[in-house]
Amino acid sequence: MKHLGRIVPSAEQLKLISANQTGAELIRGSAGSGKTTTALLRLKSLAGMMRARKERTGDDAPVKFLLLTFNRTLAGYVRALAESQISGPNQEIEIRTFAKWAMTKLGVGAVNADSANAFLRELANRFAGLDQSYVVHEAEYLMGRFESHDYESYIATERAGRGALPRVDAALRRRILDEVIYPYRKKLGDEGWLDWNSLALKMRSDLPSIGYDIIIVDESQDFSANEIRAIKHHLADDHAITFVIDTAQRIYARGFTWAEAGIDVTGNRSHRLRENHRNTREIAAFASSILTGIPVDPDGALPNLAAAQSQGPLPKVISGNYSRQIEWVIDYITEAVDLTTETVAFLKPEGGRWFDTVRHELRRAGMKYVEMQRNGKWPDGDENIALSTFHSAKGLEFDHVIIIGFNQENTPFGDEEITDQIQVLRRLLAVAVARARKQVIVGYKPGEESRLTDYFDAGTYEEVHL
Repeated sequence: MKHLGRIVPSAEQLKLISANQTGAELIRGSAGSGKTTTALLRLKSLAGMMRARKERTGDDAPVKFLLLTFNRTLAGYVRALAESQISGPNQEIEIRTFAKWAMTKLGVGAVNADSANAFLRELANRFAGLDQSYVVHEAEYLMGRFESHDYESYIATERAGRGALPRVDAALRRRILDEVIYPYRKKLGDEGWLDWNSLALKMRSDLPSIGYDIIIVDESQDFSANEIRAIKHHLADDHAITFVIDTAQRIYARGFTWAEAGIDVTGNRSHRLRENHRNTREIAAFASSILTGIPVDPDGALPNLAAAQSQGPLPKVISGNYSRQIEWVIDYITEAVDLTTETVAFLKPEGGRWFDTVRHELRRAGMKYVEMQRNGKWPDGDENIALSTFHSAKGLEFDHVIIIGFNQENTPFGDEEITDQIQVLRRLLAVAVARARKQVIVGYKPGEESRLTDYFDAGTYEEVHL
């Protein structure tokens, strides 16, 4: 599978690559703007800066790098480029997800995430007035944003990043604390369970600072405030940390202000990339239509068709029975895709059985493929067809993105008065669409289509009736 190799930076990226300074910096931009590659291309100049500073003080310790990514697949995807930027003596680099990094450093063999989540869902199911999944997400947001001694601040603090619907007033917040958070935290203590948020808190409280000179946090909109605080704790006194962010692509219940996480990004420390190097104008327009009306804060950006550097065919929305959909896309790959040089991703909102037919038909067609979700190593074979969930594809890119069997069963959402799942799914779908460089194909069976298709703007796609 092709990966992120050496990149020729654009004029816009060049301005940031060699602009070295210590402290924290933000790189913002929409999907396809080159945020991650810009951050990685800065590594060489940041390494030189840090090496020179150490030499001036007679410090012969290695320059220590940490690159934290959203998922394990993304870590493998960027590894080659990151390592090529800092090759040389007396340098150490770690490329991890936050969870893997924290578990390794703390010597934790396992986290009781499944047991803890099951109990949290049990509490949420008893909570009247909000959807169960929303209560779970709100609890995760609350515990990730506030430190355990400060949960009461939740009642009066603006709920950054959580949207206006459903409305969670002070009375509901009081109930969430009393009926969900405090019983949940007590259960963790009684059982000796460690959940993901507790892991972040331990990473800050139980270890002295590791002293990283340079840290890059990719997809930082999906990190919690407690994770950011833990990362900050392990910086050297003299350091450079870069956060790569686009809150329009946030898919988890996160939200906080940089100041409350202890990060100073005032002045000239926030940079926005405005070009779109990945998508065609047509793909950018299609992705943008899916997000129409969703509020975007200053750290987010909608896909911008005017910023796209290339043009191509309209995305295709095909309708017909699932067997016809997959027959059509197999023919498309055979006739329109050069699998020796181009990549194809079959993406779905959920994994497991949803890929069974795709696997079978690809094998029958003699097309080799790789499974991307939860793959800790970037596949180095010659397969250029990938199977992945929307979540696991985050941060990756492919020439052709295919989303078939797109139905209401695998994208369920309820009334916005009790849940925000529709906004979560719209963001996730836009993220999936924006993985594509050349073409996007979405397929559904008439009468069973996902209600998210209501957000497709006429004129941004071509309809194909099978």
